[in-house]
Amino acid sequence: MPKLTLIGLCFWLYVAQKLVSGDLYLKVGGELVLKPDKSTVTDPITSILWKHGKNKVAEWDKDFGGLDIYAAFKERTTLDQTSGELRIRGLKKTDSGVYSVEFNSKLLHKTYTLSVIKAVPKPTITSSCNPDKTSCTLTCEGDTTDAEPVTYSWEEGERVSKVLDKQLSVSESTNGIKYTCKLSNAVSSNVSEPVGEVFGPEHSSIGAVVALVVVAIVAFAVIIGFLVWKKKTEYPQDTWIDFLRMYCGGIYGRICAKGTDGVQPEQGKSNADKAEKGQGDEDLYLKVGGELVLTPDKSTVPDSITSVLWKHEKSYVAEWENEFDRLTIYGVFKGRTTLNQTTGELRISGLKKTDSGVYSVEFNRKLLDKTYKISVSRGDDETTMNGSAAPGGDLDATEKGEANGEGSVLLKEDTVKYDNGKGETEENSTL
Repeated sequence: MPKLTLIGLCFWLYVAQKLVSGDLYLKVGGELVLKPDKSTVTDPITSILWKHGKNKVAEWDKDFGGLDIYAAFKERTTLDQTSGELRIRGLKKTDSGVYSVEFNSKLLHKTYTLSVIKAVPKPTITSSCNPDKTSCTLTCEGDTTDAEPVTYSWEEGERVSKVLDKQLSVSESTNGIKYTCKLSNAVSSNVSEPVGEVFGPEHSSIGAVVALVVVAIVAFAVIIGFLVWKKKTEYPQDTWIDFLRMYCGGIYGRICAKGTDGVQPEQGKSNADKAEKGQGDEDLYLKVGGELVLTPDKSTVPDSITSVLWKHEKSYVAEWENEFDRLTIYGVFKGRTTLNQTTGELRISGLKKTDSGVYSVEFNRKLLDKTYKISVSRGDDETTMNGSAAPGGDLDATEKGEANGEGSVLLKEDTVKYDNGKGETEENSTL
């Protein structure tokens, strides 16, 4: 019975200690604010004394009319003589410990336990595998000196792992999944760069390489065959360029419009009309160096937005995750792209020709039906073979330049001579 009584006494002492003390975690360089409870002090306050352990921090005595700040706390500590509030700026590791306060030379029961710690670093992921490479162990590495206690968490692909440990075991069947680890403490958190293909490239990538080689060989054979045929049939040297200009527009490389049998998009049509004809696709024509603004329709997303992902073809452009509070801009889009996390609006400045292609957006990992087909061209690519302005071009400016004989020439005028079948020679002027 005495033993049980002793255990019970220890328990209640522990509970009482927790009730009358407050544990605080603050960052190195931060600020500590302690506000004592004066309700237990019935008499008018004539003196205040704060201590750090057994050492004095700040002291005020009405009778002596002075305020003293002691030792290492000088120049960065203030004491409110009315409320007893203590403020310490520029916190250091050595400021950690127990703080107590006395009013009128009477110690208050409540104390404050302070731990000053550093912010966690950005972690990195290392891996070690068994000899057969059928299983691997991922380790979340980071120097946590003076930052402890810390916690670990993992994200596997699109889901958060239940493992809350520094290490994560993975098997070969999960190869290709991207892993990230999160390192946290009471004052900060940081996420590693994603790591994928822990077991090496997937087998499917080998097949893709083989397919690319085959396609390259076939394309080379077609080009050689065309050149041989042109040589044997004495096909006019520049007529194939005329063909590309006539059916693809611009200079050589403009992509033919889908579903128009090689005819360019009609002039004067708005992007909205083109989007209706494209069954969810919107065609946009922009200049090199310009700005692209894509504002998606969120009306089809019933839930609150927790993630936004924009893609250029199959490549990531920008990604935002609410759960990790992280916005990532990828590859060549870094430094010139912004993403509005509320509306999903994407802005890309300083457009390049390589930015051309199809853009799509996912909200909460669900792909929206509408896509955006972007064509980026130089200012001197805006004239087609017949002299009309390309989509987004200035037709009046083109005509004005021809009338005045001014302005830059988009393509040098080549004169191609060919036999018209009647033994006569005609000239074909092409832009």
